[in-house]
Amino acid sequence: MRQVDHREVLATLSADAQIVDVLPAHEFGGAHIRGAIHIPLRRILADAPVSLDPSRRVVVYCRDSL
Repeated sequence: MRQVDHREVLATLSADAQIVDVLPAHEFGGAHIRGAIHIPLRRILADAPVSLDPSRRVVVYCRDSL
């Protein structure tokens, strides 16, 4: 796993990657990348295996306003 900036995430969108936003539901509605799959971080282990295609690249992100 490695950390990437938002420009690389946006470039990955065109490369058939699955973009996963792990924000809580109340934050996801207001700010997410269009087309992102929403899986809250507390649900990632349970939901990822049934929600994601294991043959495709996955980019997981969380916008944190510090």
